Order: sequence, then structure tokens, then C-alpha cells
Amino acid sequence: MQAEIPQSIFGTPMRWGRFTTPQLGWLVVGAALPYLLLRLRLEPSLALLASLPWLISAVTLAFGRHEGRHLDAWVGDWVAFRFQPHQLHHPGLEEHGGIGPGYFEVDIERALPPPRSPAPAGALPWEKP
Repeated sequence: MQAEIPQSIFGTPMRWGRFTTPQLGWLVVGAALPYLLLRLRLEPSLALLASLPWLISAVTLAFGRHEGRHLDAWVGDWVAFRFQPHQLHHPGLEEHGGIGPGYFEVDIERALPPPRSPAPAGALPWEKP
């Protein structure tokens, strides 16, 4: 007998007939433009033709999947990734004037100039044991 694992009911998608709430939301968004154009007394064939890309995009986001994820969630994550900053800052670099655009050296020890090597010395004398 398998044990039941308690789960939050908010994690389960609500169903309205055969559609989930996000799918119904995208269908409503897709139908909004044709409805608006028809309410403005535009000819039905012209209204449908003008809003066809909008409808196709909404239906694709409602039912599409990418790499096993819902397409609307994947697109939202992709957009968030594209607009977030992609620079790493070391907290200690602010003291050394490392603020500026582009690449920042995170390792402070590497950012400092290398120590000077000692002057070359002659051969060491041999010691007898």
C-alpha cells in the first residue's frame, strides 16, 4: 500500500471543464482584441484577419510547452532573465574603485599587481654532509 503524501491544494491547478485557470486566462486575453474590434463595428472578416496573430499567440501561450514546461511560464522566465543584471560584484571591490561597466575582477588578490621577484642569485654552494 502506498502512503499518501500531503500536498497543498493551491499547487493543484483548478479546472474549469477541460481547461486550467491559466489556459482560460490566455483564451480570454486572446478573445479580447477580436471582441473589441467587433464592438467597434468593424467587418467580422476584417476583425478576425486583423486579430489573427494576437489569437494565435494567445492560444500558443495557453497550450504550448517548451522542454516540458508550460510555454507562458518559460517565456516569463526567459524575459526576466534577459532584463536582470548579469554582472557579479565583489563587496570588497567598492573600496578599491572597481565600480564601472564591463568585467570586474572578483578575486582581490589577483587584482593587485604581482609581487616583484628577487634578483637572480648565483649558484648555491654545496654542503658536505
